[in-house]
This record gives sequence, structure tokens and C-alpha cells, in this order.
Amino acid sequence: MKIYGLTGNIGSGKSTVARMLRELGAFTVDADEVSREIVRPGEPALDAIAARFGRGVLRPDGSLNREKLAGVAFSDDRAREDLNAITHPRILERIREKISEMGKDGTAFVEAALIVENDGALAELLDGIVVVTCPPEIRRLRTVERGDVTAEQFRVRSEAQMSEDEKSSRADFLVKNDSDMESLRARVLALWKELAASKP
Repeated sequence: MKIYGLTGNIGSGKSTVARMLRELGAFTVDADEVSREIVRPGEPALDAIAARFGRGVLRPDGSLNREKLAGVAFSDDRAREDLNAITHPRILERIREKISEMGKDGTAFVEAALIVENDGALAELLDGIVVVTCPPEIRRLRTVERGDVTAEQFRVRSEAQMSEDEKSSRADFLVKNDSDMESLRARVLALWKELAASKP
């Protein structure tokens, strides 16, 4: 099993690239989905988050209010570090479990926004990193127009992430997402063929 990190800044289109890779036969693990799993009611991470940030980040039913938590974590460096210390080890453990369930053959991609920033245990799993790039203005329009975040939330989250240029400089493979879907699909197919050719 070859395992690659798939990353890109907010609104870059990494989830679209992941879907196209699945259509080509890849296995994918969405770290954001895993991050939701590990904070469900009853999970130890949720208890730790409530202890650190207060029960105000919980909904009346006891589930996590991700919007309230994000409002705290993305505006305070220490809070973000504390949140990462709670969630990242558990996310990594769950990702390892999911990859082990896939078997020994094939190609897998771990989709995560902060693979490069968190150059640690997750990086040790990976055979390479794919970065999806996209001009900032296109990324902002995409995320705001589809209602994922407000323009201000986009600004705050963008500033909390490593710059695209720096992230790209650490990539093993780049996928440009600056045009239409057919162009992107062609680039993803080219990546898939390149990775297939590099397998022993």
C-alpha cells in the first residue's frame, strides 16, 4: 500500500481531487471526517475539549458545537495548540486503523488540511505529499458562495494556515486547480498515472 498525503489551503478543491482519485480506484481517508468521529458524544476527546474550553462549546444535546469551538481555536494560538494536542494523536490513531483495514495493496490518500504544518507522526505514514493549489481569490469565492464560511471566517482561517507558496515548496506532487473541472480531471489523471508508474 502506497500512502500519500493530499492537502491544500481552504477552498483549494482537495475534496474534489479526492473524489476524482476514488473514481480512479484509490482509497481515501478524510481527516476532517475522522476529526468528527473522534469528538462524538462518548468519545474521550470530547470530554477533554469540554474540560479545556468549557461546556459552552457543546450543544444542548451534548454534541460538539464546531462553530463555537472554531471561533475560539482559530483566533488564539494557544487555544489552537491545546485543541491540536487533544485531537491530533486520536485522529492519527483512527487514520492508522482505517488504513490497516484497507489491506496491503493499492494506493491510499489521506486528505487533510494541515499535513505540511503538522510535520510529525502523520508524515511518517506517508510516501509523499500532494498539494492542490488554487489562486486565493478563487478559493475565497468558492468557499463563501457555497456557504461554508463567511468572508471574514475565510480570512481568519487562511491566515492561520501556511502560505500556499510555502506549502507547495514542500510538496512531492502539485495539482493546479485554477480552471474548469475537465482541466482538473485531466491533471488528476496525470497524477494517478505518474504514481502508478513509480510503484515497484
